[in-house]
Amino acid sequence: MHFRLIVLLLLSASAAAHAADTKFQLTGKSELERGTDPPVIDVDYTGANPAVGTPYLDPGSWKIFWTAEGQPQIHRADVSAISVDTAVQKLQLTLAGDTPKERFAWSVLLNPPGAPSVMPQMIAGTAPREAPTAPGQPSPNAKPPAQKSCDNATNSPAFCPPSGSTPADITLTASFLAAGGTKPIYSLSLKGKYLFSDTVIGFHPGISTDLEINQNTKPPVAITTFSPNSITAGLAFNRVLHFNPSAPGKDATIYGAILNFNLPSEEMSVSSPSNNIIFNPSISLILNSWQPKSHPSIYGTLYPFFAFEGGENLSRPTTVDKIAVNWSSYGAIVRGVSGADAVFAKMSPDKKGNTFSLTGTYRVRLPAFDEPEVRTLHEVTTVRLASKARHWVEADINAAPWSFKYLTITAKYQYGELPPLFQLVDHSFTIGFSLQAVQTNKDK
Repeated sequence: MHFRLIVLLLLSASAAAHAADTKFQLTGKSELERGTDPPVIDVDYTGANPAVGTPYLDPGSWKIFWTAEGQPQIHRADVSAISVDTAVQKLQLTLAGDTPKERFAWSVLLNPPGAPSVMPQMIAGTAPREAPTAPGQPSPNAKPPAQKSCDNATNSPAFCPPSGSTPADITLTASFLAAGGTKPIYSLSLKGKYLFSDTVIGFHPGISTDLEINQNTKPPVAITTFSPNSITAGLAFNRVLHFNPSAPGKDATIYGAILNFNLPSEEMSVSSPSNNIIFNPSISLILNSWQPKSHPSIYGTLYPFFAFEGGENLSRPTTVDKIAVNWSSYGAIVRGVSGADAVFAKMSPDKKGNTFSLTGTYRVRLPAFDEPEVRTLHEVTTVRLASKARHWVEADINAAPWSFKYLTITAKYQYGELPPLFQLVDHSFTIGFSLQAVQTNKDK
């Protein structure tokens, strides 16, 4: 029965992904046509052809920013006309105004002034195809590679500090507690996902992990341990869907969605040995970010989250905190999951990162069958099997007072239960440091 349910979910997700392929969507790539005057830049798209009257065919919706080779000054060119080559699915933007006359690097900005339903999007430039050259002669397009920088949309490193309405893809938080009457207590949290550029049936494969160590350890303790309480890791398949409203000029609350399949994932606890194998399809909705006009450096974003978790318990402990347990009936795992992720932040004046951010995560897991529940309150541990809702809340306050925006001072609050044993983390407060980064070479 569980296998048929998983197959049904896979077929439903494939149908949704196929339906998304029929919608107009920019690929995020652009290319310069050779030998045109004025210059023409092609912007690639997929799906249906853009409808007449949409912001995508309005020259006022586009801006071109370019720099001449070896020159730091940034120029801006306008778009005088747009044509559509439906055979190769390209929007052909004819440049006007301050147009380049020599080799240059460029970025294309889509920012419709009167259509808040279409979010701004920066599209990287692609070097034109090489012209034929004689043997031993340098290419006419040859130029030294640009220095990688998070300021350069066309040549940025693989990871940059969090900035804008995108939360960090990788977060490593560490804290240390030292006090009289207790051994040192170390806390560590690692959350991350790395996606590869290749696609499999429209999805970008990658790896994901969520590791929590000593989050529920409180003083006094007689021995220093470094034992994970909850580890989730597995293969990830990710796809970003862009929703294009049919009525241009009207605001859309939902900008897009992120489809994610973790197949398979493993849930582990080392302190009380237990592990599960989990299939985990999920969808995160992307809401339009909030940004006050009077303070453009401040922004907020909300990502509602829905998921299904199904799988099987592979091994279970016989004792938990020296308490004998009999969980022979614990086997099948079926959970519904919902929640949200939120970001509220203030960008630095140079827009290279956030000087302050408040991030929050809420998840509620609803087991269909009984699963472990471990609670330690007032040094008394109780264990049982139950199908009650399991809540998890985490809030992080990050401040980056220095120029190295990858590193922040972090104050973390956690409460709730995480698989596989759902041990209670009872109002945990920690202060430490976090390393945060956003993957740049992924779907936006």
